Amino acid sequence: MNIDYQVIRSNKRKTIALQIKNNQVIVRAPTGISREYIHTLISNKSQWIENKLAVYRQHIASPSPSYLPDSKILINGIEKKIAVEFIKIKNDTRVIDSVDKITITLPLSVTNKLSDHNYLSTQIKKQLAIWLKTQAESYLQIRLEQLTNQLRITPASYRVKRYKARWGSCNNKHELSFNYLLIMAPSWVFDYVIVHELCHIKHLNHSTKFWSLVEKHMPHYKDAENWLKQHQAQMHWS
Repeated sequence: MNIDYQVIRSNKRKTIALQIKNNQVIVRAPTGISREYIHTLISNKSQWIENKLAVYRQHIASPSPSYLPDSKILINGIEKKIAVEFIKIKNDTRVIDSVDKITITLPLSVTNKLSDHNYLSTQIKKQLAIWLKTQAESYLQIRLEQLTNQLRITPASYRVKRYKARWGSCNNKHELSFNYLLIMAPSWVFDYVIVHELCHIKHLNHSTKFWSLVEKHMPHYKDAENWLKQHQAQMHWS
């Protein structure tokens, strides 16, 4: 499999890293790493690279969600209609989650610009972002502790924020990060990402030992990965 890639070398870098950006494969490497070593790495990671490129191309091909009234949004894996209500009290904006819709309350002053779809979408997304982050934090506060006890692996800390191209991360200090857009996914998919990052505390790589540990605690982890790939476009937040 022939994969084109760009190599960026640095005297300060101590490790080698692969990055997929704008449909390009970028290798960030220390100055002393040989071209042969990099080529072997690309070859070994070819399937992973192809999967990442496929996801990127799907993003480009799929229209971004509009986040306007009557459009759809995923919440806990369920597609719901976005509704908007306008209120007189400016500081009483909130999000109400019901069975088949999610209602965003906005100040009455927004009605003056209803014809400006970009403005309206921005106001809706602003409230949704706050709500999604709060929901993800509440879920993690309970579920992370439960899964920590199950795996007997404890992170140093964790945080919740929005990422453009990842669902979670774990660094060498055992600090975890989670994308709050995961609240759009079913809870079992969110749990998979938690387990995935906890397992990185033991194995900071994607080795056979790492995936064996993931599978031990999440036997159907591939179903969760497939769900995220299939719904990536719906969870895109531009």
